[in-house]
Amino acid sequence: MNLQEQIIGWLAGQDIQAYLVGGCVRDRLIGRPLYDLDIAAAGDGMLLARRLANRFGGAYYPLDETRATGRAILRDQEGSQLVVDVARLRGIDLAADLADRDFTVNALAANVRAPEEIIDLHGGMDDLRAGIIRPVSDGSIRNDPLRALRAVRQAAELGLTLAPETEALIRRDGAAVASPEVAGERTRDELGRLLARPHSAGPLARMDDLG
Repeated sequence: MNLQEQIIGWLAGQDIQAYLVGGCVRDRLIGRPLYDLDIAAAGDGMLLARRLANRFGGAYYPLDETRATGRAILRDQEGSQLVVDVARLRGIDLAADLADRDFTVNALAANVRAPEEIIDLHGGMDDLRAGIIRPVSDGSIRNDPLRALRAVRQAAELGLTLAPETEALIRRDGAAVASPEVAGERTRDELGRLLARPHSAGPLARMDDLG
């Protein structure tokens, strides 16, 4: 049993409802290597992340007290690093959490007690098969303009294309990524991930084309 399976098994045994969410569910479906797990929990994510780090002998870092989000950094027997971010559910339940996410391919979830059963409320699996990045809602970019950069970066990273409605929302709301409300370090990190990839000039030109 690898470290990811051990973590999922441990979470399943805790007295708290927890879900695998977002990119880790998507990447498991398409067979990409996993270097991080995102967990949404119906409770204090910081406390659960600390308990997780203690259980597996890793390091713990608080990420966001407002959203009760913590990070555990663990290593498997070969020394490979696995980052586990644990956050409190956005909203009253999983449905509210997924409705608040950026793109349908990232709005997938799985209960840790049934990790092979994918919860897909927004057609993310169909979009993944179709190879498109489509917004969860009309407010996807407006609610967090950094998602405009993420859409282009993930399209390049995953070999997907932007749906017409995604392009329209980026053109309408994406310029707000330069506003003071978006932390500069978040923009730096997103651009850094893109620039670290080969052939990044194309996606950068795409960002420019999208305004």
